[in-house]
Amino acid sequence: MTAFHSPSHNNNMRAKTPSRHALSLIEVMISLTITAMLLTAVAAAFSASTAAIENNDQFFRACQSARVALNLMLTDVRRSTAVAVPSSTQINLITADSQDLSFAYAPNTSTLKLIKNATAQEYVLARNVKSFSLTNDTAIGAGGVTYVARISISITVEIADNQITLSGSAAPRRVQTYKD
Repeated sequence: MTAFHSPSHNNNMRAKTPSRHALSLIEVMISLTITAMLLTAVAAAFSASTAAIENNDQFFRACQSARVALNLMLTDVRRSTAVAVPSSTQINLITADSQDLSFAYAPNTSTLKLIKNATAQEYVLARNVKSFSLTNDTAIGAGGVTYVARISISITVEIADNQITLSGSAAPRRVQTYKD
């Protein structure tokens, strides 16, 4: 048997279902305005975060290259057979394997360079070097010869508002005396 629905029965069913109302134009415009403001704030935060990450990455790379350069200079000073300090921005060395090297700071380009004097090749060891300080202690050896007994190096790296100063000192091993 099929059920017969009278038209009045269908009208009653429609009356009981909740009717759906659409958003008015004003409500849609307010929603879009709020969404646009939120997206603008998120975009500004993302942009600031990206800039901070890039700045920190550049600072980390500059600090790491300055650490490597400082370590290389101090190691070569320790292993050298001859050390000369012609200026406050340059060290000249003759290494144990007879290499003639210089480490020089170029303030106009803010770089620290390694120079192989035999071939005149230059290698940039560190960039963004704000300042470079070099001091040396001398001593008088046998025969009245003055020699470099110790070298102290300070390197300041700066990127934007970030700054770090690295320092160290070394003495050539040929200068050291051992007692029994």
